[in-house]
Amino acid sequence: MSPQKEIRISILKKDLDNALRVDEKKLAEKIKAMGFECRKCAQCCMSEFGDNTVIVSPSQIRKICDISGLKRDDFVIPTPSDDRDKDGNIHTFEWVLKKNDDCIFLKEKLCEIYECRPFICKTYPFYLLDGKLEVCECMGIGGNISDRESLELAGLLKERYIQEIKESIALFEKFKGFNPGGVGRVCVHDSEGENWIT
Repeated sequence: MSPQKEIRISILKKDLDNALRVDEKKLAEKIKAMGFECRKCAQCCMSEFGDNTVIVSPSQIRKICDISGLKRDDFVIPTPSDDRDKDGNIHTFEWVLKKNDDCIFLKEKLCEIYECRPFICKTYPFYLLDGKLEVCECMGIGGNISDRESLELAGLLKERYIQEIKESIALFEKFKGFNPGGVGRVCVHDSEGENWIT
C-alpha cells in the first residue's frame, strides 16, 4: 500500500472514530431549533430546482434491488468521469440514480421507492460535514418538527455519516489505481471493489 493511501485511510479512520461519537441528542436539538417539516413539494427530486443528483452506495443499491425487484443497471449509472487509463477505460468512484431531468423514481410528486430510498433522500435537507450539521436550501426549513422526529432524523444523519466514511475506507482499501490514457470501457470503483461495465 502506498504511503499516500495509508495516510488517507488513517485520516478516514479518525473521521470514523469522531463520527461514532456524534451526540444524536445534541444533533436533534440543533435540528429542532432550526425546524423542519417536509412539504411534499418534491423539489429536491426535480432538476429545475437545483442539482438533484443522488449518490448511492452498493449496500443501498442492493436494498433497492431487493425491495423493488429491479436490477442495478435499471436505476443507477456510474458518476460521469473524464479519468481514463492507458487503455482508454473510464474510471469513476460512485454510483448515482438515473435521471430524466427529475429522479426516475418520482411519479406525480411521490417517490416510488420511498420505503428503501437512499440516505441522502431520507435525511434531506440535512447532512453532516466534518461532524457539523449543514443544511441545503429547502422550503421545509423552519417548519414544525417534533422531538421524536428530530431525534429520528439525527439518528439517520449519524448512520449516513458513518456509512459514508466506512464506504470511503473500503474503497481506498480495495482501490488498485490506474494509469491515465486512451478510450475503452467503464470501471466504477466502490467499497466492494471494481465493477466493469461494458
